[in-house]
Amino acid sequence: MFLILSPYWMFGILLASLITAAIVGILAVSADKIVRGPPKSLFGLKASMLTTIVVTFLGSVAVIYLVGIYFGLGVDWLYSTVALVAVFMVLQWLLSPILIKAVYRTKEASGEEAWLVKSVSDLSKKAGLKQTPKVLISDVSAPNAFAFGSPISGNYVTVTRGLLNILPQEEIVAVLGHELGHLKHRDVAALLAISLIPSAIYFIGRMLLTWGWLAGDSRDRGGGSLFYVAVGAVLFIAGFIFQFLVTHFSRLREYFADAFSAKLTGNPRLLQRGLARLTLVYENNPHITEDLNKSVAMLFIVNYLISANGGMAFDPSEYWFPSRKKVYVPPKDLDIDAVVEKLMKRKESAFLELFSDHPSTSKRLRFLENIRKELLKV
Repeated sequence: MFLILSPYWMFGILLASLITAAIVGILAVSADKIVRGPPKSLFGLKASMLTTIVVTFLGSVAVIYLVGIYFGLGVDWLYSTVALVAVFMVLQWLLSPILIKAVYRTKEASGEEAWLVKSVSDLSKKAGLKQTPKVLISDVSAPNAFAFGSPISGNYVTVTRGLLNILPQEEIVAVLGHELGHLKHRDVAALLAISLIPSAIYFIGRMLLTWGWLAGDSRDRGGGSLFYVAVGAVLFIAGFIFQFLVTHFSRLREYFADAFSAKLTGNPRLLQRGLARLTLVYENNPHITEDLNKSVAMLFIVNYLISANGGMAFDPSEYWFPSRKKVYVPPKDLDIDAVVEKLMKRKESAFLELFSDHPSTSKRLRFLENIRKELLKV
């Protein structure tokens, strides 16, 4: 019973909860100042990405060093833990394509979807990719697209059945350009690298909190248990804070992929239209988010629309309630450019964006508009 009611573990959890609550409160009040508008130029975007990488790396290394040296946890032990986390993350990356293809019920594009293969081939050559990714069709109703892969399995670009039913071909090509941008820039590997040490910090914090729980209220180790639990709580919070930098970096990579698509197709308006249609579809069909799994949310062309409680890639209720598969489709005579202009003026929650690895649609549209104006000047 003393393990469950360990005062040191309870102190660590309480300390972590209080600090986390304080951080969330500060973010809620100052979110508008922290999350600003979209990058004004491609140069500014690259500068922001470089700054984020430097701050995240130096900050996380400093935390590891201070904990190892000044708190006496041992540098060798910390390095070993970081290495262990790295091995786990790399294995997850290498094996994830197998799981993704199974969960999202993918198959290679053929027949009526053969034009997708040609489009990806043409775009890949134009983009200078060494190998053309395989094109897969995901049999889910939620309209989306994503790219994934590993050195073992190769690269893939996946389009859902829902996307094929909703977007015109030229807008799907623009979406494919965005996904090829992720592959060209090796975004999965980049996110893996920048999140390695912050993930290790969070993991070490959890380990120390668990040790405090298991140590119980032993009299001979009481002071030591309390000390390590406190350090664990601080590391837990540090990992939580660094995660905001990682998600910020992910949002910047989305802008980077948008810019890649805009320049690859030569017409940023195509991707703007595609994003606008997707926004209309999701806002009018909140139930279709149940076809997506938020565990791989960062892969998608849009993901802020995924429900907060997640959702399964396979929804058995579709068989029992076939009417749920009916999806609102924007009418063909819709003035989609007018929708784009309207969405660009929309003000969305900066606080929610802090926790998202994708920028808001309105900011992405404004960023693409800046690129469009630059291309018109050339």
